Amino acid sequence: MTPAPAYPVHSRFNRRMAVLTWALAALIVGSVLWSGDPRLAWAYPAGALIAFLAWSALWRPYVGVSADGVRLRNVTHSVQIPWAALVHIETRYALTLHTPGRRFVAWSAPAPGRLTSMRVSRNEVNREARLVDGDVRPSDMIGTDSGDAAAVVREHWEAGLRAGSIPVGVAEQTPVHRRPDVPVIAVTIALVTATVWALAATQ
Repeated sequence: MTPAPAYPVHSRFNRRMAVLTWALAALIVGSVLWSGDPRLAWAYPAGALIAFLAWSALWRPYVGVSADGVRLRNVTHSVQIPWAALVHIETRYALTLHTPGRRFVAWSAPAPGRLTSMRVSRNEVNREARLVDGDVRPSDMIGTDSGDAAAVVREHWEAGLRAGSIPVGVAEQTPVHRRPDVPVIAVTIALVTATVWALAATQ
């Protein structure tokens, strides 16, 4: 049975942090506007930089699956991993996808902290979580960022293997494509430069 198409998996914790960061950036800019002090003009590009980093590092990254493989959108680059190149999935520190001689970490699927692990361990759904060395690893638990993303990837990978739609034994010859997100890098550099210049100009 083929799994249903999966929507991109985002980090719920990271997205909450993004919203809080945007609120902080708005508060900073609003306070400077209210003060009318020209010596604080550097806060405008700084606020824009903070807001942009919250979007690019906390809101935007995701793990996505398709018929072709797994896509990791990280902060400064994206990785497309064909199913045929995938050899191992682990979640010790974050969702990490292994190919021959390489490993790719999903920025949007970090392993949970201790408090999150304790909370989700009481959830009945974790009876279905993947066993690791005879036990349920906290980072594999359903309800955590790493566990939810790993479950989606494993479900589609294993379904493809069972159906015979994923070739076996060709991982060494299957290329993995890593592409830098040039616009994100360029905007970050521009905002950092503007912030530094504005700070220097107001000293």
